[in-house]
Amino acid sequence: MAEEDKEKKEEKTDVAAEQMLRIRADFENTKKRLEREKESAIRFANERLLAEILPIVDNFDRAMTSLSEGHDPEKVKQGLKIAQDELHQVLEEHGVEVVKSVGESFDPHVHEAVATVPSAGARDGTIVDEIQRGYLLNGRLLRPSRVRIAQNQPKNSGEEEET
Repeated sequence: MAEEDKEKKEEKTDVAAEQMLRIRADFENTKKRLEREKESAIRFANERLLAEILPIVDNFDRAMTSLSEGHDPEKVKQGLKIAQDELHQVLEEHGVEVVKSVGESFDPHVHEAVATVPSAGARDGTIVDEIQRGYLLNGRLLRPSRVRIAQNQPKNSGEEEET
């Protein structure tokens, strides 16, 4: 009887070990499959955005062809404006927004000052000109706005400046 119990225990142990090997193999296969899916998702993450931008690229290409063929520049300009508006709309739909600049106070988190401009009419640190637009993606800075900021001219040395 002891011999039978020992054989049953060994058989159960063998079955459990075999099940464990299968489970481990299934786990490894699942892990590899998920890794492949993740890599694919990363590789094609921008697919929808790019598919929406391609017709706009086509419009820009048509505009360039029209210009080289001597079509009315004013009509080409109108077509370019439409393509530009479409591009801005697609970007907005994907969470891209323009950083507000001109007339705003300088914010080093979203603006890059490239110059100061003497100004008697604007407060110190107010943005008076935008060299290059800045953009946010879902609230995260993609690119800062490159700006010129106002710098008030000092008054005569005998006068005090009011605040």
